[in-house]
This record gives sequence, C-alpha cells and structure tokens, in this order.
Amino acid sequence: MLLDRDLRIRAASRAYEQATLREHNELPGQYLFEAFPDNPKDPQSDGTSKLASSLEVAMSSGHTHKMRLQRYDIPDPAAPEEFLPKVWRPTNSPLLDHGELVGVVHCVKEVSESRQLLAEVARDVEHGDAWDPAELLHTFEAVSAVEAGLHAQRQESLALENKQLMRAIETRDVIGQAKGVLMERFNIDAGGAFGLLTRLSQQTNTRVEQIARTLVETKRPPRSA
Repeated sequence: MLLDRDLRIRAASRAYEQATLREHNELPGQYLFEAFPDNPKDPQSDGTSKLASSLEVAMSSGHTHKMRLQRYDIPDPAAPEEFLPKVWRPTNSPLLDHGELVGVVHCVKEVSESRQLLAEVARDVEHGDAWDPAELLHTFEAVSAVEAGLHAQRQESLALENKQLMRAIETRDVIGQAKGVLMERFNIDAGGAFGLLTRLSQQTNTRVEQIARTLVETKRPPRSA
C-alpha cells in the first residue's frame, strides 16, 4: 500500500485489499488510521500507535523499518461495529524521488497459524527481542480465532462438496433407472433412452433429472409436448 507524507492512502494492491477485506479501490483517498482504527472494544489495542512509530522511523531515517509481529484487528465489512482479529508482520519503506521523501510503502504479511506465530516469536527472541507475556497471549488469541474461522470454513466447504457428490451419485442412479424403464418399454438401447430423455427435457423445459425421477416414480414415460 502506498501512503503519502501525510499518511493518506494513495494506492493499494489487490492483494492488500483482499487481505484487509476491502472492495477494489475503496481505500485510496482515506487517511490511514481512519480506514484502519484501533479496535475500540479491545483495551490492549495498540496497532495505530505502533504502526505510526514505525512509519515515522522509516520516513525520518530514509531506511526500511521492519516491525515485529503486531496484532491489528480490522473492521468487519459484514458488521460495521465489529472487528476481526488479525496478526501481521508489517514492513515500512520510505519512497524517495531524487532523494526527496514523497511517501512510504507499507507492506504486510498476515500470520494466520499458531506454528507461524511460534516460529516468528522464537526468531524475535533469538535476536534479543523479548515478548511481554500479556502481549504474547493477546497476539496468540487473535491467531487462534483466525485458525478457528478457517477450520469452520474448511468444514463447511467439505460438507458442501459431500452434499454435491451425493446428489451427483443419486442423479446418476435415477437417470440410469429411467433409462432402464424406457429401454424396456420401447425396446431401445441406452443411447436411445438417454436421447429420449434429452428430447423430453428440451420439449418440456424441464431438467433431465426431474423427468427421470418422475418416470421412475410412475413407471411410465411422461407425455411429450
């Protein structure tokens, strides 16, 4: 995401928009901390102050500043008064034009798994960057919530796939039974029976599956138009 010197958003990549659940071209023109305020329901929220400090370091020093893991909840587009827990690894780089500061490039990497969080924390500790236990717990809670949401989505997707598969199998069986009824009644082969079902579907503007189901239930072919 590209910010000007006043921290107003000038451009955002599609990947950034998707990560923050924003519509295409929704962000440009907004002040950064109005678009992404602190979660008012979270007394431990410090995302805006930490990010502001990092941006100031990057712009004043002229060098990239890498933040450590930061919990920074984002507004829920489905519920304007609610926020979704998120954890990021932000990086802020000054944007220079012939040596003159014109803005800053803000990049983020979302951390959405506990193992990612633990690996990042271990790396921080190795470099002498200690974590306050309360801050670590606060951050871990956000990642756990994200994991739970992703698990629920996967379960829902799997249930839908299973339902679609069962329906496909059921539909195939019903059509097969209907073909058998037509083959026996009209002394035709499987190809001819399916062709008849298709013609009936076209003539009556009815799905083949529905015609087949009716045929199997009544044991007699429906009248064509």
